[in-house]
Amino acid sequence: MRLGCTFFAPQSAAELGALVDKLDTYGVSAVWAPRNLAEIPQEQCDALGEAARSADLVIGEALFAGNLLTEDKELRAQRIKAARALLLKADRMGCRSVFTLIGTRDKSDRILAPHPYLFTDDCIAETRDNMLRILDGLELRQTKLGLEPWFTSFFYQPEDMLAFVESVGHPNLGVHLDVVNMTSHASFYRTGDLVERAFRLLSKHVVSVHLKDIAWDGGHMGLRWNEVYIGDGSFDVATYLRHAGTLPADMTCYCEHLPEERDYAVNFARLHHLAARNGQAFKRRGMAN
Repeated sequence: MRLGCTFFAPQSAAELGALVDKLDTYGVSAVWAPRNLAEIPQEQCDALGEAARSADLVIGEALFAGNLLTEDKELRAQRIKAARALLLKADRMGCRSVFTLIGTRDKSDRILAPHPYLFTDDCIAETRDNMLRILDGLELRQTKLGLEPWFTSFFYQPEDMLAFVESVGHPNLGVHLDVVNMTSHASFYRTGDLVERAFRLLSKHVVSVHLKDIAWDGGHMGLRWNEVYIGDGSFDVATYLRHAGTLPADMTCYCEHLPEERDYAVNFARLHHLAARNGQAFKRRGMAN
């Protein structure tokens, strides 16, 4: 496994070079793609990709944040075109995956917004069509499109996710694995079982992994789970790491959603400790498979 985080997203080869010593200090060997990848000149992307390869660093993820379920057909077509262009640019740079969510019908056009349509058979069929419209005809050497689970949609539990990916049947569609996003009431205190199911069913489709922890906020009226430092919540991170370690050695595992570098430093230290207790180690620069 290669550890990384969404905080380190260098925009250029020079910026990447300035990060290397810090990445080594944290035991990190994966970085995020530039946040504005779509706007960066191709030559700059090429140079960044070459610098990452030369430094034995992996660029594992780029985000496509466009809502693909908008009812505005012209806008949807524009977003599908943009997603295709982003995949091609990521592939040329050497980024392993571009990930997205299924989208929403909500009038806000906010990709995470809940809506009843997201649990219907019509939504499944429409999302399948969107994935194929993005991927068909693209010549990709290494980049995959990763669909991320989210609890506001049908793409949420391992069985439903596997059924969908297999129904699309495209070799360049995979799963952006975030098992915390798949947690429900039934599995909150049994996340180890959920991790087992997820890897048993989805491991061959995984393109990248997210690492985080959650705690139940009992002081909130209604259901609320807060993201917390690794080890401060109820998620079975040790079992997650054990199974993630069975994936290809260069698989990227990213921490996310933390405000400052020092917060990521806490998570890195705890993840290295948990991995060592499992008899594992995150792959560092220059480390053999």
